[in-house]
Amino acid sequence: MPSPTMRRKTLGAELRRLRNAEALSADQIADLLGCSQAKVRHMENGRTAPSKAELKVLMDHYGLPDERRSILEETREEARKRGWWSTYRLPSWFQDYVGMESDAVRVRTFELEMVPGLLQTEAYARAINVVGSHMTEPEEVDRKVGARLRRQERLHGSEPLELHAVISEAALHRCAEPDIAVDQVTRLVDASKKPNIRIQILPFRAGLHESVSGSFTLLDFPPDTWPPSAYQEYAVGGHLVDDTGAVTALSTVFDRLCKRALSEKQSRDLIAQHAGQ
Repeated sequence: MPSPTMRRKTLGAELRRLRNAEALSADQIADLLGCSQAKVRHMENGRTAPSKAELKVLMDHYGLPDERRSILEETREEARKRGWWSTYRLPSWFQDYVGMESDAVRVRTFELEMVPGLLQTEAYARAINVVGSHMTEPEEVDRKVGARLRRQERLHGSEPLELHAVISEAALHRCAEPDIAVDQVTRLVDASKKPNIRIQILPFRAGLHESVSGSFTLLDFPPDTWPPSAYQEYAVGGHLVDDTGAVTALSTVFDRLCKRALSEKQSRDLIAQHAGQ
């Protein structure tokens, strides 16, 4: 079943479609609902779900038949439920990503300096959160680590998430603490042997490349459910990218990075060297 995040986005997309079909502006819908234009945008972008009363006003305005009303009402109810990640009190911008990730069938990620979250050991994840004290208070570290480990469950099971990670060689060198490095690098070697996980290392000798400015993640969903999305994170936050042109451009960048990177076998050998294997 789609997550609440995906339900919100599906409902929002339908509300935007209905508004556009009537050639109405977001300002006009805001006047109709007695709210701000920003709230209308948030609903249509899937950041928030309308209240039951707001949805009824919109459905009445668009003159929707009973069958269509029932579908939208059910979608709204599902959209307002809480996903498993809500108990971890993650930042709102990251909750949206985790919700989308839970519905994805494939994740493609490029990391400059850090091991991807889905491949981190508990000790590595803890160290990352401790170092990032400007984002994670000491009392929140356990929750953040717990959420990261919970996300990794998608890599296992009968229908595991497909993961393709391109990791800069810098991430291997940054993982230098003796009590963390061996286990983390060994985890990468083990993960690279799983049929649903591909890991490629972008070596220093590749020189300048298409994404020297930052890391990013691409999310692909089941056919006919939701178009591909992207996510970019920075020192004090992150955001989802839904714009089709931007997502397509990032997908092209990822493909080019794959071509510059070492093969999977060469990458595994280089990772093993860092683990002393």
